[in-house]
Amino acid sequence: MLLFPNMLFMEDITAKNINTGLRATLTDWGFNEKFATYVADFSSLIIILIATIAVYYIAKFIINRILKRIVERSTGKWDDHLYNQKVFTRLAMLLPAIVLEVSLTPSISQYPEAIRYIGMGLHLYMIFIVILVINSFLNAVYHIYGEFEIADSKPIKGYVQVGKIITYVIGGIAMMSTLLGQSPLTLLAGLGAMSAVMMLIFKDSILGFVAGIQLSGNKMLQIGDWITMPKFNTDGTVFDISLVTVKVRNFDNSVSCIPTYALVSDSFQNWRSMGDAGGRRLKRSMIIDATTIRIADDVLTGRLIDKGILNDRVSAPGNQATNLGLFRVYVAEYLKKIQNINQNASLMVRMLQPSENGLPLEIYGFYLPPDWSDFENFQAGLFEHLYALLPEFGLKAFQRPSGNEITILPTRS
Repeated sequence: MLLFPNMLFMEDITAKNINTGLRATLTDWGFNEKFATYVADFSSLIIILIATIAVYYIAKFIINRILKRIVERSTGKWDDHLYNQKVFTRLAMLLPAIVLEVSLTPSISQYPEAIRYIGMGLHLYMIFIVILVINSFLNAVYHIYGEFEIADSKPIKGYVQVGKIITYVIGGIAMMSTLLGQSPLTLLAGLGAMSAVMMLIFKDSILGFVAGIQLSGNKMLQIGDWITMPKFNTDGTVFDISLVTVKVRNFDNSVSCIPTYALVSDSFQNWRSMGDAGGRRLKRSMIIDATTIRIADDVLTGRLIDKGILNDRVSAPGNQATNLGLFRVYVAEYLKKIQNINQNASLMVRMLQPSENGLPLEIYGFYLPPDWSDFENFQAGLFEHLYALLPEFGLKAFQRPSGNEITILPTRS
């Protein structure tokens, strides 16, 4: 069966006429009619193959020279991606098959078996090329979409992979129907009985597709998020979200591959809101030895003012100032002078519930920008500074005594 019936007239004036004319010429020259028929058929086939190759190289020249220049001069980017993903090149690969399909039947019409097998091969080839074209087009769509800002928050890689799977399945059914000579609907009816097996084969893909829709629709995960998932020993940044797996680059530069559906069925911690809230959260406490807390007298206050640690307008809250109260005021004023501390977000220096280890003094705030290494360096420098200033206020940090600090008294005889 011809793919292009409206081109029958072209066939009559090309391949068939060439074949008939060549056979008549050979017969006039005195050749046997059977031999003349074989030679004419073989020569027609050679001419068709030469024409097919010529059509392919002409199309390739147009794509690599003319179309490439048009794409490079255009202001849009979508045609660049279509060209780079070889959509046009693979479309050109259909032309030789179309030329053969149109020209083959009239040239060797007396060989029905050969036409049937060659036609089957051509149909398989064209189905395969169509699959490649659709695959390249989906890749181009993915790259075009990736240039938009929404691509990080709503990735479509999973949907593209689903489209490829559907294309492969439909292409495979079409190839099988061509080989078996049956209708694709008959094969689909047979596949219905194998639905349980198909569900088992594509279980991960189906679960991943559903999970991808939930993750994207509920804005649970996007590329660039810092997530923590202890079950999979994962603590790092998401850099790829596909149909089946989510890839996370951990902070030790290892890569964790998490099943997409596991992010829906299991719990994980996403630190994206930390940045949305105004920076990386600073929440750390230092434990003060409660025995060193005392009323701040004029000597202590004057010494702190003379050293420039406090100014003469600073006073600790409460009826009577304590050295810990003065220290809290100093820390609060010190944090307000740091540019990388978000002054528009929550910022406080507070005391927590005392325990047998001492009195915890917690600093709570948000650091900008939320870069991990910068944050850790800032946090370390801040608490080194505060620990170094504790003796100036007459305070000590609590720590359990080590072996060198324990004195064993001699026993009396």
